[in-house]
Amino acid sequence: MAERVNRGLPVARLLMVVSSLAPLFLLWAIRGAPPVPDCYWIGGCLAFAVLPTAALIGRWRVAASRNDRRTVVVVTARDHSDHLLVYLFTMLLPLYTANLANARELLAVAAAFVFIVFLFWHMNLHYMNLGFAVLGYRVYTVDMAGVDGARGLSVILLSKRINPPDGGTQIDGLRLSDTVYVERDSAHAH
Repeated sequence: MAERVNRGLPVARLLMVVSSLAPLFLLWAIRGAPPVPDCYWIGGCLAFAVLPTAALIGRWRVAASRNDRRTVVVVTARDHSDHLLVYLFTMLLPLYTANLANARELLAVAAAFVFIVFLFWHMNLHYMNLGFAVLGYRVYTVDMAGVDGARGLSVILLSKRINPPDGGTQIDGLRLSDTVYVERDSAHAH
């Protein structure tokens, strides 16, 4: 029987989703939107690009100071580097190329953006984070061992490992949310 998931820390999950869209906000800041004065548009885009990741790093520090961790026992692990192409061609490029020249088009893009954020959150697709990538972290989906070693909960693991961890590996995970963990001391993992 699969372990019951408490997705907890919904704000952390929302921040993961919004921070995954940082490249789009940076591109929009450069591109501009004629209906909105540059001082507001650029400032808003930069805030959406930087603040969610900064808040996640703050959550990371709180988790570390509270020793909020869990041992993740790996059944299987998958690398999702291939999702980068899906991300680029299904989300980033269409939203970037959208017409922002008038208020109505801008509202349509904003509605599409809200829909994408909802889908990313609902489908747990919040692992494309530019800030974590710059820090050298890779993202793996890990099926954890549940009751009697059977497959249980699937979680996201941020790790500096070059390859996904093998089945049976025990990982000391710092909890950002109930479904997102950062491997402690993963810089030394191989």
